[in-house]
Amino acid sequence: MQENQEFTADLDFARLQVKDSSYNKQLELDPSLIKNAYNKQERPRNYYCYRHRPDLVKERMADELANEELQKQISKLSLSEQDSIAHIFKTFSEAPPQNRCVILQGILTQCCLTQLSFVSNYIKDLIRIDFIVALPSEISVKILSYLDAISLCQAAQVSKTWKRMADDDVVWHKLCEQHIDKKCYKCGWGLPLLDQKQKRNGKRSALNETSIDSPVVTTCISAADAHNSMKYLQHHTSPVSSPSNTNPSTPNTPSYDSQDEIREVKRVRISEDKTIPLYPDIPFITLEPHKTRPWKEVYSERLVVERNWRKGRYTVRSIKGHTDGILCLQFNEEYNRLITGSLDKTVRVWNLDTGELIHVLKGHTRCVQALQFDNVKLITGSMDHTLKLWNYHTGQCLNTLEGHTDGVVSLHFDNRIVASGSADHTIKVWNFSTSKCTTLRGHTAWVNCVVIYQKSQLLSCSDDQTIRIWDLITKTCTKVFDSQETHVASIQCIQPTVLCSVFNSSSANTSHKERSKCNDPDKIDEPIVISGSLDNTIKMWSLETGKCINTLFGHVEGVWSLAADKLRVASGAHDKSVKIWDKDSGKCMHTLVGHGGAVNCVALGDTMIVSGSEDCEIRIWDFKH
Repeated sequence: MQENQEFTADLDFARLQVKDSSYNKQLELDPSLIKNAYNKQERPRNYYCYRHRPDLVKERMADELANEELQKQISKLSLSEQDSIAHIFKTFSEAPPQNRCVILQGILTQCCLTQLSFVSNYIKDLIRIDFIVALPSEISVKILSYLDAISLCQAAQVSKTWKRMADDDVVWHKLCEQHIDKKCYKCGWGLPLLDQKQKRNGKRSALNETSIDSPVVTTCISAADAHNSMKYLQHHTSPVSSPSNTNPSTPNTPSYDSQDEIREVKRVRISEDKTIPLYPDIPFITLEPHKTRPWKEVYSERLVVERNWRKGRYTVRSIKGHTDGILCLQFNEEYNRLITGSLDKTVRVWNLDTGELIHVLKGHTRCVQALQFDNVKLITGSMDHTLKLWNYHTGQCLNTLEGHTDGVVSLHFDNRIVASGSADHTIKVWNFSTSKCTTLRGHTAWVNCVVIYQKSQLLSCSDDQTIRIWDLITKTCTKVFDSQETHVASIQCIQPTVLCSVFNSSSANTSHKERSKCNDPDKIDEPIVISGSLDNTIKMWSLETGKCINTLFGHVEGVWSLAADKLRVASGAHDKSVKIWDKDSGKCMHTLVGHGGAVNCVALGDTMIVSGSEDCEIRIWDFKH
């Protein structure tokens, strides 16, 4: 019985080994009254309970206040009563732990109900343990890492020690891992990645150095000047992300994720102290030292943007310059560039932040239907049956690809492979490494969109209302999506992405509610493709089965363009509106209106949506400011 009482008395004690018992001095009530009771030199103890740990005594200011109040009450008594109380204190302090329990038990048995009520109320605060302070810091951090952001901010207001623990980088890093660029399965929402913006802020972008005060109008160079353009492409091509990565910034193609970084131009050593660029026409990019920020600051920055997305708070900027409708566009926050193609036969390069016109690229003889760029090159496709390769930093046309017998409607490149879809019902795959061109046949109408998927496959959609998957190695069509569930009008755009799905959920009958939360350990990312059609609907298809998973209704006229990331989908339609959808639930979150004509193209980024319309206007919907 005594052993159990001793064990209970020492329960939750923190084991801290010390060599003396100087902590007793901190428990004095009055040196003149009970000095002997608290200055007794006891045999040194190896372990102390939570209330008597020397390193924690100073943390409990409440004990000092209680001692002062007790001292005042004792001073009001007579000297004989004070001596009696001091003797009781001394006897109790000198008793071993097991005898203390016996003394307390005897005292409590003699107390009346009023005194027991007093004891019950008084010990409520005394038996509370500040576990964050008492436990090892590693365990405290582990406990705090299970809290959400609001709870962590509240915990930081408890004390200085709690604030230090709650603001620990390890805690906020785990919180960022749960939310950034994915949906948290606990709260059901995620945070934007903002990687391209951070890269631009952390590097001295060579693109800004090449901009000039006045617009430059250029035309195509001669065939002799473009003789070495193939060699230029082989040396200046940087890989772009596969369509499975979801950080898109163009309506017809996926964008460039964190792997799509600015490459340093190769340099050739000619002496110990001198170097020259291997390609002098491309600016050399100097990297600045990497600066780290607290994870709490990273989380807070992205939380502001995410709240704006959820609540539909944004600012709108308008850019004008084209003289006819805008058919295609792409922007990149890292390079601070926006490039647009139009019915006026021109391609224009803009400063994304300021809206300043940098270059006007002339060379196509008919409207520009498609374009894509990376940090080095720009490729455009036109209804004049050609594709053109540009150095958009200087505005120079490097090469013209001919082969289609009708207009080029769509294109997509990945590294040194370019795929183009045409009004001649064919798809051509241009390989710049081997200088070969392959033709894929199977569609029976205009090929409106092509996307290279995982480097070895190609996705395409057409006016013939089909979506096809092609093998780029065997040059054959491997799958045609379910014709019974397909669109009832021409398919204008497709966008590969991923959808959070339950394990073994290959059946199309799986409930959409099971797909509404991401970052869940019981779920996986299922590759899908999203399609938009002139039948006013948007459909989601399983890439594995070719079955329709979900159909989104909302537009009242045909859908011309789509863009998607891991959190949302943006669509532009003939009804002059842009809609933002929750990708997993299929719910329409916001509708953006303001264009005076059909929205032909949309691009989606972490902080903004850019749209181009038949009204010759580019609108930037900025959710960061």
